[in-house]
Amino acid sequence: MKKDLSGKLTRGTIRTLDAFFNAMIGLLRTKPLTAISINELCETSSYPRATFYNYFDDRDDLVNYCWTTLAGRANMTDLESIEPERRVDVALDAMADLLESNADLLAAILEHNPADGPLFISLRAFIAERARMLMQACTDHGRHDLPDELIADHYASTLMLVLDWAYLRGHALTREQLHHYAHALLNGACVPFPKQDVPHVPSGNQVDYDASTMGVDNERKDA
Repeated sequence: MKKDLSGKLTRGTIRTLDAFFNAMIGLLRTKPLTAISINELCETSSYPRATFYNYFDDRDDLVNYCWTTLAGRANMTDLESIEPERRVDVALDAMADLLESNADLLAAILEHNPADGPLFISLRAFIAERARMLMQACTDHGRHDLPDELIADHYASTLMLVLDWAYLRGHALTREQLHHYAHALLNGACVPFPKQDVPHVPSGNQVDYDASTMGVDNERKDA
């Protein structure tokens, strides 16, 4: 995005951003993203193309701004202040709140944009990146034999998988079920390895993957 949103914005900038945001959201309620042109966005927002390109690189850049704006209206908690055993649930709830608070919008744009189309690919990428940022911020450095960034990617991907299943693919889940699914997947409940495929680890040299840092039980059950 060409505009720096980190500082204080002028009233004119806020008014312009709101106009393009409302134009994109309004059009997405009536047609697929691929059918929306820059000209139509400008006509709907009552701003010229030159103004659009002063703020955004292209249509997809405006879509990402829309996701950012919607996320800003949700409570995306700072996980560093949360007890380690609750961090996964709190992060999952924060992202579920984002989707549920925009349920009407999602339902409307799903009528015109397929769940595997470019609009929802963009939304999934945005949520996954937000989850990754949350996970990286709350990872206890030095507690793992794997890179913190890799662990954060793993957790973010799993949370996105559960959210996608529940909210974009239409499998209604309660919050308790959301938490259960995420914890089960993160605990490897669905990845039983045949004994002959597990490499032998000499006694005393087994790597300790401390998942408890992120709020997931580290208990392993015998097959």
